[in-house]
Amino acid sequence: MERLPPYDLVDLRLLVALAEHRHFARAADSCGLSQPALSARIRRLETALAVPLIYRGKRFEGFTPDGDRALVWARRILSDCSGLVEDVRSAEGRPHGLLRLGVVPSATPYAGKLCGAVAARFPGVQTQILSLSSKAIGTALDEFELDAGITYGAGPASEGPDLAGNGHWQPLLEETYCLVARPDLTIPGNGAISWADAAKLPMCLLTPDMQNRRIIDEAFRDAGALPDIRLESNSFNAILAMVRAYPFATILPRLQVEAGLTGGLKVRDMGEQVTTRPIGLWIPKRVPERRVTGALLEVLSSLGTGDPLG
Repeated sequence: MERLPPYDLVDLRLLVALAEHRHFARAADSCGLSQPALSARIRRLETALAVPLIYRGKRFEGFTPDGDRALVWARRILSDCSGLVEDVRSAEGRPHGLLRLGVVPSATPYAGKLCGAVAARFPGVQTQILSLSSKAIGTALDEFELDAGITYGAGPASEGPDLAGNGHWQPLLEETYCLVARPDLTIPGNGAISWADAAKLPMCLLTPDMQNRRIIDEAFRDAGALPDIRLESNSFNAILAMVRAYPFATILPRLQVEAGLTGGLKVRDMGEQVTTRPIGLWIPKRVPERRVTGALLEVLSSLGTGDPLG
């Protein structure tokens, strides 16, 4: 029998907590330990591995290159351990455990309905939806902090999980856009509005780190227009609050409109260079496959593409 490694899962959890909090005291508190106890266990782990894992000064100063590699392994091992517990707890093949799903903000209404369908069919599965940028979803999947992502597929402005790698990609939706504004804001013409005309309105948009914003910026550039931006936020709720309170406009994915988030506001389709991007489900290949991701795929297979449950 091989010798057990000179560390345990608690040491790995502490290492991951330190990466999440970037602060000794906060990491220790999140794990129910004192700061000296956390520091002592990290030093013990360094001794066991015979390499320094973190840079120390008066405070936490980051991970060494060996520490970064150890952190990747720690996250993978802890994810596998969670999968082991969930697998053996599953009765008669019924999945049991936590499904962690990263979702780009524009697709959160879809994700809510989809996870509702998963919960209805598999009572043992608890779902957790995190609204993240496509880049953050890719990072979290690589670091085993998510089980799956609903994110953008390939496109000129695409940035997210490496869809060329091993895994399962299933297209779900084509994102289209609408102009949304207070009823008292004067909007030129009737029917669909051009991107050039929309650029003349005082605009509230997502922040540039969000892919939805990069797609919209690309559409304005294609129209030879520069939008008049008055507010940026990474939250659709903040943008809609601004638009409801003041005579400003925004451009939202149609999913947000169909979810009933724009009641009482004026909605116009975007015309001319109407931008669409595929949004789909990405599950990285992991062996063995987690039963909770299998449950998600089973529900999707029964619903088909499009908006689940109408």
